[in-house]
Amino acid sequence: MLKSRWATFVALALGVGLMATMGLALASALTSNAGAAPKRYPGAPVVVESQVPPGAGLQPELVARLSQLGKAVPDHVFYAQIQDGPQVGRSWPAAAYGPYRIVAGRAPAGDEVLVAGAPHVRVGERVPVLMADGPRSYRVSGTATGGEPAVFFAESAAARLSPQVNALIVHAPIERVRAAAGYDVQVRPGRDATGDDPLGDTEILLGMSGGVAGFVAVFVVASTSAFAVAQRRRELALLRLAGATPRQVRWLLTREALVTGLAASVLGCAVAPFCAPLLGGALVDHGLAPRGYAVTTTWWPLLTAFATGLTVSLLGVRAAARRAGRIRPAEALREAALEHRMSPWRWLAGLAVLGTGLWMLVQTAVADPAAAANRKQFLPTIMLLIWGVALLAPVVVPPVARLATWPLTWARGAVALVVRENARTSARRTATAAAPVLVTLGLTAALLGTTATVTAAKDDTLRARHPGAYVVVPAGTPGLNREVVRRVRALPGARTVTRVPTAVDGYDAMGTEGLDDGSIAVTGEWHRRVGDRVDVRLADGTRKSLTVTQVRRPRLNDDEVLVSLANAGDGLAESIDVTLPGGKPALEGAVRGLGAKVVAKDAWLARASTESNRYSRLGMLVVLGIALLYCAIAIAATLMMARADHSALRLIGATRRQVRRLVVAEALVVVLIGAVLAALVTALGLGGLWAALATLDGPAPAIVVPWGPVAGVLALCALIAAAASKDQVN
Repeated sequence: MLKSRWATFVALALGVGLMATMGLALASALTSNAGAAPKRYPGAPVVVESQVPPGAGLQPELVARLSQLGKAVPDHVFYAQIQDGPQVGRSWPAAAYGPYRIVAGRAPAGDEVLVAGAPHVRVGERVPVLMADGPRSYRVSGTATGGEPAVFFAESAAARLSPQVNALIVHAPIERVRAAAGYDVQVRPGRDATGDDPLGDTEILLGMSGGVAGFVAVFVVASTSAFAVAQRRRELALLRLAGATPRQVRWLLTREALVTGLAASVLGCAVAPFCAPLLGGALVDHGLAPRGYAVTTTWWPLLTAFATGLTVSLLGVRAAARRAGRIRPAEALREAALEHRMSPWRWLAGLAVLGTGLWMLVQTAVADPAAAANRKQFLPTIMLLIWGVALLAPVVVPPVARLATWPLTWARGAVALVVRENARTSARRTATAAAPVLVTLGLTAALLGTTATVTAAKDDTLRARHPGAYVVVPAGTPGLNREVVRRVRALPGARTVTRVPTAVDGYDAMGTEGLDDGSIAVTGEWHRRVGDRVDVRLADGTRKSLTVTQVRRPRLNDDEVLVSLANAGDGLAESIDVTLPGGKPALEGAVRGLGAKVVAKDAWLARASTESNRYSRLGMLVVLGIALLYCAIAIAATLMMARADHSALRLIGATRRQVRRLVVAEALVVVLIGAVLAALVTALGLGGLWAALATLDGPAPAIVVPWGPVAGVLALCALIAAAASKDQVN
C-alpha cells in the first residue's frame, strides 16, 4: 500500500525542500549585514532623530529642552558631494561618535572641509563641492578613514549651510531623554541607530517565494493524498470484508501518512542546506541581493519545514481516512467506476475560499485601488481563487469536459468515445489530475498578466506625468541642485515642471509648480474637502497650516500629496520637464558642470520603465520558477498515479498502440481542462485588477496578457503529461 503513495512522497519531499531552502535564505537575509552602511553613531550614548517623517529636522524647542538634560551635540546632515567621493555633508563634532580616524591634516575650521572615504583627495587642495544650492569650492584641511564616507564641516559652517538639526547626541540616561522627547521622535542608543535595510526587498521576495512553495506543496499533497485513498477504495473494502474495523482502516491510513511524511520531510530538509547557498549566489548574481549576502544553515527554518511537511501529510489524509472507515465490505464486489457526489463540506469550503478571494478583489478595488499593483497583496488573492476553483472542480469538470471534448464527437472509433466519457464520468480523478495544471497555468497567467498590466499602467501614468519634450535628470548625483533648477527656469521661453520629492506628515509628497505656498493637494484618503485647513509637518520638521485646493484621486507611480516648491524643504529635485524653443543644445549649456544631463523624453521614459520594472520582473520569475519546477514534477507524478485501468480494452482486442493513443489523449484532455480552469482564475484576477486600476486617476487601463510565455508553459504541461502517460502502457 505504501507504493501507492509514491506521488505524494515526491510532491511532499520537493515541497519541504523548497520551503526549507527559502527559509534558510530568508533567515540569512534577516540576520545579514551585507550591503548595510556603517552605523553613523556607534559611540553615542543616546541619539534622538525625527520619526515622522524620517530624517526631518528636530524642532528648535525640542533641541533646547533636551540640551538641558546633559551635554548635547547636534549633527546637521545635508547634501554635499565631491566628484567620485562622498555625497553626504555633516558637522565635524558628531564624527567623534563614529569610527573615524584622521590620517592626514587636521579637523576643519572656518570654511574648510575634512573628507572621509575619498583617497584621491589631498590635504591643502581646493575641491569643488556640489551642494543643494549649487557648486562651491572648499580647502581640504584633512582626510579620514573608517565609517560612512562624508564631507565634514566645522559646526558653525554646517549650521549655516543646513540650519535644521537632523540628529542630537545626548549624554543623559535614555529613560529621561525618552520622557522629555515626546512621541514623534526616535530615541535609541547610538549602537542601535541604523539606516535603511539593504536586504528589505530580498526579504520580501524570499517571503513571497516561500509562501508560493508552501501553497503549491499543500495544494498538491492534499489533493494527491485524498485521491490515493479514493483509488484504493476496493482494496480497503476487501480489508473490511476480511474483518478490519473502521478504526483499523483509519489507523492504517494514518500510519501510512506518518511514514510518508517523516521520510519526505527528512529528505527535503537534508537537501535544502545544499540548495540554499546556490539560491543565494543566484540572487546576488542577478542583482536581487547585495554583494556579501550569503546563505548559512540555521536550525529553525529546517525545523519549521519539517513540522509543516509532517502536518500537511497527516492533515491531507485525515478526511479521506474518515471516508475510508465508512466503506462497506460489499463495495469490494463492485466494478462500477462511477464516483460519489461531492460532500457538503467540500461545497462549503470551496464556496467560502472562492468567495473570500472575490471579496478581496472587490475590497481592493473599492477601498484601496492603488494596492492592486502591489504583488504582495495580489498574490494571496490569486492563491485563494486557485484553491476555491480547485475545491469546486469536480462540479465544474463535467461541463468543461463536454466543452473540451466536443470536437471528439466528430471523430470515429472507440478511442474518442472512451476519452470523452472517462473525462465526464471520472470527475474527481480528472479534477485531481488537472490540479497541478491549474496551479501552474493559473499562477503563470495571473502573475505575469498582473505584472505586464501594472507595468503598462505605470508607463502610461509616467508619460502623462512628464509633459515636456526633454527631461533634465541627475548625472552621478542623488538629485538636481537648486542652481540647476534656477538656470533651466531662467532660459528664455522655457516651460518647466520641477519635481522635488519630500514628505508631509509621513506621507510621500512632491513639491512642484502650480501651487502657492499656502496650498496643498491631497487624496481622498485624507477625508478633506477643497477649502479645508490642515495643520501639517513638512520635511524640514516645521509645522504649517495649509489650505486644501485640490482633492485628487490616487495614481500609480505617483505621490499622494502635492505642495509648493517652497514647502518641499531643501531636498534635491528628481527631474525637470522642459519644453524649450532652443532645444537640447541650450539646455545642455545651462546645466553643464552641475551634475545634470538632458535626455529626450521618450528615451528617458523607456529607460526609466526598464529600470523600475527590472526588479519586479526578476522577482516574479523567481517566484514562478519555483512554482513551475514543482508543478512540472507534480503533473507527471499525479497523472501517473491517476491512471485508469485499461486492461479491459486489451481483453476486447485493443492494440498496444491504440491504448497508448488513448492514455495520451486522456492526459491532453486533462491538461486542456486544467487550462480552462486556469483561464477562469486568470479572468477573475485580471478583471479585479482592471476594476481597481480603472478607479485611479490616469489613462484608462488595458489588460495585458503575455501570451507567448503562457503558451510556452501550456505546451510544456502538455509535453510532460503526454510523456508521463505513455509510461503507463506496458
